[in-house]
Amino acid sequence: MLQDVKTYFANFDGATNTCRTIALWITIALVVAFVASKLYVVISAKVTNKYGKDELEKINRLFNGAWIAVALSMALAFIVTFAACYFIEVAEDEDVLVPMLFYPLLVFAVTAVGSGVAIFLKPAKIVKIVCAAVCGAAFIAAIVCIIVYYKSGAAVENNWGTDVLSNLGLYLSAAFVVIAVVAFAFVADKRKTPFDTRTVTFAAICVAMSFALSYVRIFKMPMGGSITFASMLPLMLFAFMFGSRKGILVGLIYGILQAVQDPWIIHPAQFVLDYAVAFASIGLTGCIRDFGAIKNMRGQFALGAVIACAFRFVSHYFAGVFAFGMYGAGYASDYGMPLLANEYFYSLVYQSMYIIPELIIVIAVGMILMSSKTFRKQLEIFSAKKPALGSASDGANGEAEEHSVSPV
Repeated sequence: MLQDVKTYFANFDGATNTCRTIALWITIALVVAFVASKLYVVISAKVTNKYGKDELEKINRLFNGAWIAVALSMALAFIVTFAACYFIEVAEDEDVLVPMLFYPLLVFAVTAVGSGVAIFLKPAKIVKIVCAAVCGAAFIAAIVCIIVYYKSGAAVENNWGTDVLSNLGLYLSAAFVVIAVVAFAFVADKRKTPFDTRTVTFAAICVAMSFALSYVRIFKMPMGGSITFASMLPLMLFAFMFGSRKGILVGLIYGILQAVQDPWIIHPAQFVLDYAVAFASIGLTGCIRDFGAIKNMRGQFALGAVIACAFRFVSHYFAGVFAFGMYGAGYASDYGMPLLANEYFYSLVYQSMYIIPELIIVIAVGMILMSSKTFRKQLEIFSAKKPALGSASDGANGEAEEHSVSPV
């Protein structure tokens, strides 16, 4: 199966792969530039000691604002570029566009973004209600279109004439995972704060960055799924700051964007498992912090990330068993591994090959970021959850830190 995995470090085969390779190296260069410039600002401030507290705070705001603008610009450029490449490849018959899947999902994504912009502008309560109703209607319409697509037989025809293994298994597993994710989030997160301007702003930034990074693939699996450059991290940080409830909602919107990007859909319940619930599960990263079980911030993030990816794994696993399990027989024959003919074992192996590396990468990058005391304090400052002054936040030995604004 590893022979089907494609590397993206230097792939210039076609417009999309060329853009993906360039995006990977641009992202790496920007990360290095951010770290280097941040270190320079911190060291300069400490060495020269010529700025007062107010001046340092102003410099810090300008620095962070500039890099947020860079990140958003990069994300927007990536999204527009890759969308253009996709339509070019469709026009050249190098890719397939299924209108019944693509456009309803695109409408939902647009309405979700438009609602976010409306909320950002602090409208009246009735406007928020209308936005919620429009988003709900668009989502239901997308599900109806997926059902019609499946019932028409087009899903089977577009997937080489292969039907799903078990309709009942898909529906039951989808219901089980949905209930589990929602219940876990509501039990963990007791906050009842609404989506305010700050939350919507961070949600937009994190979704845009995750979506852009999802194009920067290190490896791509043959039947869907990929190892990316920590694309889950922005969403995980959002959930870590604002809680599991908001996290799963933002993750759901991101999952719809993933469906627009690569709509590998053959069944309504499979869509729920592989896109809606799987990416909504990323929002559970904040559950350990919501529970307050661990005081060390890095421990909270790492364990929360493991739980989130475990739920995502289960979601993809059931979809792999009941919707794509029939492909295991082909791999068993191709690679001389009879066990792959068993759909349960096949899905276990397949999902592990990209979700586990994704988890390792995102935890590694997250630990690097959280090794910075400044970064941890910024998470506390911008978080919707305001810890009491002097409460334990983090540190090498878990010591208490004050939650004051870091100068740089």
